[in-house]
Amino acid sequence: MIANCPNCAMSLSFDDDRLPTEPFNVLCPRCRQSVTIMPPPKEEPKLPGLAGKLNTVVSGSATTNDPLRALAELLLAGFGQQQPGAELPIRDRRRVLFCVDEASMRERLRAALDPRYYEIFSSNTAPEAIETLHESKTEVIVLTTNFEAHNQGCGAIMQYMNSLTPQARRRTYVVLVSSQVRTLDTYLAFANGVNLTVHPDDVDAFQSLFERSVRDFNELYRPLNQVTSSAPF
Repeated sequence: MIANCPNCAMSLSFDDDRLPTEPFNVLCPRCRQSVTIMPPPKEEPKLPGLAGKLNTVVSGSATTNDPLRALAELLLAGFGQQQPGAELPIRDRRRVLFCVDEASMRERLRAALDPRYYEIFSSNTAPEAIETLHESKTEVIVLTTNFEAHNQGCGAIMQYMNSLTPQARRRTYVVLVSSQVRTLDTYLAFANGVNLTVHPDDVDAFQSLFERSVRDFNELYRPLNQVTSSAPF
């Protein structure tokens, strides 16, 4: 797919196989303006139904000894039951950057985030992602371990994050999606230098998990924010 920047007319090319099904924003490499890309219509991937998971949690037919998994299942069961709220202006929405190779995973993450409150961007390479983080006010980065694996993209992004000042790092929320971690595992999050870990099985409840994690994060830093007169994340 080919698109043009409306500000400087630069031609922007995209791999059709990696395009999401919904509009997304990218930064023009030439003029640094945000460009909204409208992908051509294509068949939407079908998300796993929530009904089976809800019945499992409610009926208790399947049990688990993992409290973190149980919490994730409860959040998943409540996903989609939130009361509708007013749409936020674009300037007030959280900016989320996806650094995810698999198109199906990007679509599940995108479907899990309410577009009234989140503005979503995607990057195909680590240098592009780092430039976006550096130039824009991106608050959240969602990263998978195999992102641009041939160039060690995940490691390059984490190296950039570790180079930030403590103040700047606290204003960027890093979420690691991996089959090697448990959802909401604070120990593995700390060990990997991220704020939140999410297992792929729990991605459909991503917004609920993310917002719970942010509440805990703000409570942890509440004394520091009060002393420094800083706003919560």
